[in-house]
Amino acid sequence: MTMKWIKESVKDLKTYPTPRKPMEVKLDSNEGKNICLLDVCESTFLQDLQINLYPDGQSCLLREELGKYLGLPAANIVAGNGSSEMIDLIMKAFVEKGDKVLSVFPSFSMYSVFAKIYSAELVSVESRLDFSLDVNAVIRKAKESAPKAVFLCNPNNPTGYLLEKEEVEAIAKATDALLVLDEAYMEFAYGSLVQDVTAYENLIVLRTMSKAFGLAGLRLGYLASNEGIVEAVNRVRPPYNLNALTQYLGVKALREKDKMLAYVEEVKKEREYLFCGLKKLGINAYPSDANFIFFECHVPNLSKKLEERGVSIRSFSGDLESYYRVTAGNRGENLKFLMSMEEILEDSPR
Repeated sequence: MTMKWIKESVKDLKTYPTPRKPMEVKLDSNEGKNICLLDVCESTFLQDLQINLYPDGQSCLLREELGKYLGLPAANIVAGNGSSEMIDLIMKAFVEKGDKVLSVFPSFSMYSVFAKIYSAELVSVESRLDFSLDVNAVIRKAKESAPKAVFLCNPNNPTGYLLEKEEVEAIAKATDALLVLDEAYMEFAYGSLVQDVTAYENLIVLRTMSKAFGLAGLRLGYLASNEGIVEAVNRVRPPYNLNALTQYLGVKALREKDKMLAYVEEVKKEREYLFCGLKKLGINAYPSDANFIFFECHVPNLSKKLEERGVSIRSFSGDLESYYRVTAGNRGENLKFLMSMEEILEDSPR
């Protein structure tokens, strides 16, 4: 039964899928491993938190640590509940009903979801057949459609494709729109623009601690931009939006960043292992600069067949039917996935 009060802009939205079926090998959500907070237990942190009081509404200590990590002043950072809250706040602060929002296809689905929620018109630029992105096509479309904001995920999710820093800079300089650069996977790549945000009037960089830091359960994301944009975003940010526990553990993890950097190098090796393993099986896999591999496979019910073997990966539908994304796990998890794929391919007609 549809509620008569529901907004027109959300009537056709579907709930974001968050499957929680237990799996021996879970490689479906691009989560990282918890390598920074293994020693945290009740006795070490609950006594440091005054949980009867509201948390620091400005996340001051956390933003200071993020600033040290990024090489930016804390005044250029907003912290919140994952990158998704940052996207929501950007839409609240800058995008009005009827505004255009430009993104590319395929990319992170929440850009289009939030555009719809805020009654904006989504304008899309198709990737090439190999899922690379034509920067000139993005610039042309931005000039034609005059969007309020351009959302780019770099490296891109779900394809893993990376735009060079010079290419992103060209887009930022060619448009008057806000350029929202989602660098959720940038720790696994190179060419970040996060240290350049103060040089641009229109640049916002999104980051998360869900991937390289392995803290997806904390829901800790942040944005970096010039102080004018930060001030505008803070106007619409809910008070006390980030709880005390997340702030505390985020600070602790940032002070253990050497562990994260070592983990990133491990992920890069496992990413290459997965890519080469899929190629050896005759699978059309795409090079990636993120913590996952995007691939094409026409075996019917592939996800179900993998789940029967205790392995979960991400499947897509619609225009991405027969495409999949597998997170780079540890060697044992990746080996289990590849062995399962080999069994399934042997049992399936070519």
